[in-house]
Amino acid sequence: MTDRDQNLPEIVTHGIPRIEVYQVTDDELRRIEDASNQIAQDLSFALACGSLCGGIVVGLLTGEFGDTAGIILTAAAIILGLAAIYTGLRWWRHRGAASNVIKQIRSRRIDPETPSDGD
Repeated sequence: MTDRDQNLPEIVTHGIPRIEVYQVTDDELRRIEDASNQIAQDLSFALACGSLCGGIVVGLLTGEFGDTAGIILTAAAIILGLAAIYTGLRWWRHRGAASNVIKQIRSRRIDPETPSDGD
C-alpha cells in the first residue's frame, strides 16, 4: 500500500433488503406532473398577489395620495386581492391531486407470495 492508499476513507456498503417496483402509465405520470406544476404555480401566485395587495393597502392607510393615485392604488389592491383569493382557492382545491394519483398507483400493490419449502 502506498501513502496515497492509506489516506482514502473506508467505504462500507449495505444491501437493500427489498425493492418494490410499481408500474405507472404515461397518463398517471402526466397527471402527477401537471398537478405538481399547477399547484406550485397557484400557491406562488396567490402569495405574490396577497403580498402586493397587503403592501398597497398599508401604503394607502399610512400615506397621502391624490384622488387619481388613490383610486388607481385602490383598484390595484382590489384586483390583486381577488387574484390572491382566486388562486388561493384553486391551490386549496387541487393541493391533493398528485397524492391521489400516487395513492391510486400504490393501491395496485400485491404482496409477493413466499416460496414454499416443498418447491
